[in-house]
Amino acid sequence: MSKMVRYTKRFDYRPRASVVMARTAGDEVKITEAEYEAANAAGAVEIINGESAEQGTASSEAGGPATEGTAGNRSRNRARG
Repeated sequence: MSKMVRYTKRFDYRPRASVVMARTAGDEVKITEAEYEAANAAGAVEIINGESAEQGTASSEAGGPATEGTAGNRSRNRARG
């Protein structure tokens, strides 16, 4: 389940070796449980009860669904093989 959080200091989350989710102090985003656990252990995050995630771009920043254009590009790239 995702959590709405505010970062209190800079934090880099690495879900895979080749991916870095860079967060800065003050960012308010919905994040995965795994990212929350890592950020919480580093003391870089606090849970918030805000509804601001629905108003901003937090879902796309937190790995939300791809835009239609991006999804189309991915399927065309796969077809090229």
